[in-house]
Amino acid sequence: MSLEDLMNVEITSVARQKQKASAAPAAVTVINQDDIRRSGLSSIPELLRLAPGLDVAQVNANTWAISSRGFNDIFANKLLVLMDGRTVYTPAFSGVYWDSVDYVLQDLERIEVVRGPGATLWGANAVNGVVNVLSKSARDTQGWLTDTRYANQEQTGAIRYGGAIDDRTWYRVYGKYRNVDDFDFADGDDAHDGWEALRGGFRIDRYASDRDTLTFQGDAFTERTGMTAVQSVFTPPTFSRSIDDTNNQGGGNLLARWTHVISSTSDFSVQLYYDNVRREDFYGNYKLDTFDADFQHRFALTPRQQLIWGAGFRFQADRFTGKNGLVVTPDSRDAYLVSAFVQDDLTLVKDRLHLFLGSKFEQNSYTGFEWQPSARLLWTPNDRNSIWGSVSRAVRTPSRVDEDARIPLFRAIDPNSGLPVELDITGNNQLYSEQLMAYELGYRTQLTRAVSLDAAVFFNHYDNLTSLATGAPTLVTSGATPLVLTDATWTNKRRADAYGIELAANWNVTDNWRLMAAYTWLNLLVHSSSSDNSPVPETATEDNVPHNQVQLRSYLDITRNLEFNAAAYYVENLSGPDIQSYVRVDLGLTWRAKKDVELTLGVQNLFDDRHPEFGGQFGVESTEVPRTIYGQLVVKF
Repeated sequence: MSLEDLMNVEITSVARQKQKASAAPAAVTVINQDDIRRSGLSSIPELLRLAPGLDVAQVNANTWAISSRGFNDIFANKLLVLMDGRTVYTPAFSGVYWDSVDYVLQDLERIEVVRGPGATLWGANAVNGVVNVLSKSARDTQGWLTDTRYANQEQTGAIRYGGAIDDRTWYRVYGKYRNVDDFDFADGDDAHDGWEALRGGFRIDRYASDRDTLTFQGDAFTERTGMTAVQSVFTPPTFSRSIDDTNNQGGGNLLARWTHVISSTSDFSVQLYYDNVRREDFYGNYKLDTFDADFQHRFALTPRQQLIWGAGFRFQADRFTGKNGLVVTPDSRDAYLVSAFVQDDLTLVKDRLHLFLGSKFEQNSYTGFEWQPSARLLWTPNDRNSIWGSVSRAVRTPSRVDEDARIPLFRAIDPNSGLPVELDITGNNQLYSEQLMAYELGYRTQLTRAVSLDAAVFFNHYDNLTSLATGAPTLVTSGATPLVLTDATWTNKRRADAYGIELAANWNVTDNWRLMAAYTWLNLLVHSSSSDNSPVPETATEDNVPHNQVQLRSYLDITRNLEFNAAAYYVENLSGPDIQSYVRVDLGLTWRAKKDVELTLGVQNLFDDRHPEFGGQFGVESTEVPRTIYGQLVVKF
């Protein structure tokens, strides 16, 4: 694709309607099918490494920590993820189970990554960003496809068939298998973190008329994952033990969507979906059922004013069965979310100056009423330059764990009294929503026909962030042995400031060679009240996110049927878990033996046999990401 084509790719995540990426008043990156294919990466969490400004760290063979603009951990809770319009957010911890986010990668159309708040259109928990994974229409995936990948650590296989029911209705069905071997600990010993998954699904697209499109799709999966859990015990001298645990997960979803075009300036869509998730891990079993209905309507209010509005309803029912000390009270809970949004696109100067005003309004069963407004301004002085700025408010509502869980954090023997002592994290059903005020400024330019630049700067101010407040120790005598118990209760006593720079550049060196570079700098300062006895210092630099990240990628077509792709990623050290800076280099050589036969040989993490990317958290012990040598064969017929 030329740079003009890349900048004119249509996206939907910023405005909930089609618009050119170059005309979006937000920091947005599009990972297209060519990026997916050339990267050599085999999962959606790994593909997010291609987006500037995202912090992607693999914790073990089946677990990732992914965030945008700070606050990264295994249960990161400020990034909203969508798959074909279906939200994969879980109210258990306000985050994403990344092992369940999967698909046949060749059938993805693109992944849209919005850095910064998207709450005006997508609602609570779209605080620091939105990831929208979009698959191709069944009409564009006809025939057979097989994808076989074999690596020293991983084996995957996928098969898909697409066909036509009639001249207006197309379908596809697929199945996919993944097996990831155990990674190693830092000392070289094998961990117990392997991953085995099986999934399948279908999609039907009917173009009933020139104005009506119907989509019906569904997926189901089952998987087994391993983990090494670190459990606190009363046994000296370590007061902890490592336990190998095998977990089982599964679930499925069904989605139906009708889109009707009224005119060139007006359309509406109605979407319904059901999602079921079942998970089992070291701390217990979790089940979640989600029912969601969504409507949106776009129309031209005046020749210079385009309005989009919508409403939605979501009902979620969950059940926890705790073990190894976890207690969730009540063990089941029903939650609802009623929402509406409106956004007005005002053309102040034709083809040059646009003002976007809007807000999301929500009533939820955790904190009640929330509103999340934004104002965005886009100035395009000419066809090669655009400048945008925004002011936005977003919230992160409390999760089930925040409000209702008791988790044993630490156990030991008091050397003075000889009594067992225990520190528990306890929920608080009086929590407020975490709040963000975000200020952003961006600039896009096509310097020449071969060079483009995208830059964004931001300042985020957070209030009511959750923190732990420790209470007074209590002697508990109800058990067989007296116990000194201390509760650390969730409160809203922290605030934070984050600011940074995100740069991305594209250079078409020749018709056959393209270079991409990106740089991210981030600083995050967390402030806590000195009156809440919080273990967090009054002002501290967030130590779970890198300050600097750099990536370089090269796409070279050696001949018409032979291409060489390379990528290098630099991630600065994480001071908190003591993770050292690392450089990862990936290389791949792809040969098209025939039009529909593609063979790739590649290596990832070329210069390092293994390295850690994140520290263990919440009882999950981390492992090291190994060097991977792989071969991949894709056949279409």
